[in-house]
Amino acid sequence: MDLKKLREKAAADFKANGFPTTKEELWRFTDVSRVATAEFSNDWKPSDLTFRALDKITVVFENGKLSREKSNFTELPEGICIGSILDLVDPRIGTLADAQSAFVSSNTAFFADGTFIEVTDGAKIDTPIHLIYLADVDGAAFHLRNFISVGKDAQVTVVEEYIGQSGATYWTNAVTEVFVADQGAVDHYKVQRESESSFHFQTLEAQLGADAVFSNHAVTFGSALGRNDIRGKLTGEGGEAICNGLYLLKDKQVFDTHIFMDHAVPKCNSHELYKGILDDKARAVFCGRILVQKDAQQTDAIQSNGNLLLSRAAKVNTLPQLEIYADDVKCTHGATIGQLDETALYYLQTRGIDPVQGHAMLTFAFANEVMDEVKCKIAKVYIEDLVHEWLDQVSK
Repeated sequence: MDLKKLREKAAADFKANGFPTTKEELWRFTDVSRVATAEFSNDWKPSDLTFRALDKITVVFENGKLSREKSNFTELPEGICIGSILDLVDPRIGTLADAQSAFVSSNTAFFADGTFIEVTDGAKIDTPIHLIYLADVDGAAFHLRNFISVGKDAQVTVVEEYIGQSGATYWTNAVTEVFVADQGAVDHYKVQRESESSFHFQTLEAQLGADAVFSNHAVTFGSALGRNDIRGKLTGEGGEAICNGLYLLKDKQVFDTHIFMDHAVPKCNSHELYKGILDDKARAVFCGRILVQKDAQQTDAIQSNGNLLLSRAAKVNTLPQLEIYADDVKCTHGATIGQLDETALYYLQTRGIDPVQGHAMLTFAFANEVMDEVKCKIAKVYIEDLVHEWLDQVSK
């Protein structure tokens, strides 16, 4: 990989194409002009933010740069290599997340740091790798690039967490590329807790080999405006991709989720379960597209998107899509938008539960279907605590 040429091409693409507008089909519900017209600096300082380490392996970035002082990855299990993407090179960097959007192009052209993880064949890493991105420089842009490679019959759990200073306005622009070899397994989590005044955009690309498993669980709380682009390519028979997500939005937050699952070969599975809870004037977009190519017989693909509106002013645009060119497949999709069941709320009140507590219980029960899919116990407890904290705020 010639990183210099890769950056030059991406910069040229970004300059030529610019930011997307609502005239483009993939962006028609999400206006990014606030990002396009803003001016961002490269200012840097150490972060004053605190964080909670989930386990003993942590990789901490302060305002876009790796902090070796706050990180802990010097003593690693056998079979794994972790470091800065600036120090470790793989020729596949940039081959999955190519210049498909302005956000990917700008990231490729300008990324200043990020995480490199490589797991060798047969290695089973039991300790979750916690990647922590702290942001508290007002007016700055953080282009973060992550690369994860998991060898044959290897497995790893990775948690990406983005934490921002309340009230700070900045732009996080992240790209994560994941390669899972035959029989490999990656359990990936993303927790987004950016500032309520920030912009957050991430593209996650995963390529799976034969009998490989990639699971992604995305939980979104923060940012004024943001988007997750999640793209999976199943290139080996027997591969399985799992994408679960929960977006919890309030005030005037806008968050967009786009998922594209490409079934390129036979006998692969993909399962998507996304739920959203929206309060006040928040707005969400969910677009899920499943492509089954003509040779991808015996595909099993399921997609479900459910949304709970806690306010009449909240809004969701949901667009589940199936594009099938094979005839021996099992594919389903569905989407719902609704409010809390008043009958169930009344029932709880008749059992002595006050309305505020009953509201929180029913809302948590709606979200719990997604959290039940979280396999990493440490991550599950942490995410549940954050969800309860958010529900306490909107249920008062």
